[in-house]
Amino acid sequence: MSLDTNDLIRLEVNYRGIFQKTLAKHISTDVVYVAHSEGKTAFSNGRYSDDPQRNGVPCANFAYISKSLSEEDLEAEASAAMDIKEAELVIVLDDTMVKGLEPWGHYGIRPINEKVISGGTILFVSSRTPAELSKLFERKSFSYRIATIRGEASFSGLWYFRDDMTDVRVLGAIAKLNPGIASIESVLSYVKSKYKSDQKVEAARTAFEEVTVAEVTPEEGIVWPYPKPVLPGWKEFEEGTVVRAVKRGFSLGPRGQNRNTDFKRGTNRTQRPVVRFDICTKCTLCWASCPDEAFDPTKEGYYDVNYEYCTGCGRCADVCPVDDCIVMVNEMNLTSNESFYNQYLKNPSSYVEEIESIKGKERTIPEHITGKGNIVKRVEKPKAFKEVR
Repeated sequence: MSLDTNDLIRLEVNYRGIFQKTLAKHISTDVVYVAHSEGKTAFSNGRYSDDPQRNGVPCANFAYISKSLSEEDLEAEASAAMDIKEAELVIVLDDTMVKGLEPWGHYGIRPINEKVISGGTILFVSSRTPAELSKLFERKSFSYRIATIRGEASFSGLWYFRDDMTDVRVLGAIAKLNPGIASIESVLSYVKSKYKSDQKVEAARTAFEEVTVAEVTPEEGIVWPYPKPVLPGWKEFEEGTVVRAVKRGFSLGPRGQNRNTDFKRGTNRTQRPVVRFDICTKCTLCWASCPDEAFDPTKEGYYDVNYEYCTGCGRCADVCPVDDCIVMVNEMNLTSNESFYNQYLKNPSSYVEEIESIKGKERTIPEHITGKGNIVKRVEKPKAFKEVR
C-alpha cells in the first residue's frame, strides 16, 4: 500500500563540510523539535556521515514534516535514500554555493536550486540581494521563490559552534516562508525554552519580520554550463575493480600539471587567492605549502593558481612573505575559474588594475583559532604597480 504523502514537507539544509556541520545540525534538528511541539511528525537525517565531510565540501542535512504520517511511515519514507529528490524549502548557509555543488562522491557540479519544486522556496544567509543570487541559478521551467536573511557565512569547526544566532534566525525565517512546518509562535516558544535567552528570541523574531522574498520566473537564470552525469547501465560495467591512473605529463605554465580530472575541488571554497605577480619575489612558498598542489610553475618563475583544484584554504596567503601579494577574496567576486596569468603577461598594468578592483579595500583573514571568525583590515591605498624589468 502506498503512503499518503500529500502533506509531507521536505527541507534541505546545504552547508560547508566541517565548517558548518554543527550549525546545520542545530537547524535540521531544531526544525524537528519545533514541529513536534505542534503535534506534527518530523524526522531528520543527513547525506553524509562524519568521514567524508572534508573542509568546505558541499554537504546537506534533511528534515521531513507531516501532519498525518506515523513515525514509522515517515522514517521509512525519509530513510529510503541517501539523498533527497525534491524539497519545498531549500536552505543555503553559504551563498557562494550558488555557483554550484560538487559533493565528495563526485557526480558532477550540480545547481544549488536543483531540488526546489514549483512554488517552493530557496533561502540564503547572504548580504547579497535575491536578484544578485538568482542570476546564477539554473533556469527552470516553473516559478518559485528566493528569500534572504542578511548575514555572512557562519564558520567554526567540526565540534565547535560559533554562536552568532544564525541558527535561530534561520528558524524564524522558516516560520515566515513555510508556516506549514511551524508557526512563529512555536518557534519563539521553542527558542525561549531551549536557550533561556531573550536575545535569541528577538533574533528569531527579527528574521521572521525582515526576511526578503522575491519570485524567480522561468526566464531567469542560466543554462547550466556543466554536463549532467549519466551513470552507466549494468551492461556497461567492467569486470572486477578498475582504478584508472591519472594521465602523466608536465609542462610549464597555466594548467601545465596533470591532475585527476574526476576530482576537481573548485566548489569547496568560499574564498579564493588572487596573486599580484608584479610584486611576487618568486620565493616558492605558496607552491611548496599548498596542500592540494594547486599552483602551476611557469617558465618566468611565478606560480599560477589552478582554480579548478584550489580549495580556498588560505595557506598560500598565510605563508606569503610579501604584504598584499596573495590575498583571499570572496568567491562571488569572480565568475570564472580561468587563469589570469596570460593576461598578466600581455598587459601587466591592466592585470594589476583588475586584480585590485577584485580585491577591494577589505582584507579578510581567518583567525588561527577555530571558531573565532575572521580578522578584517582595511587597505585604503593598494600597492602601486611595479614594472618588471
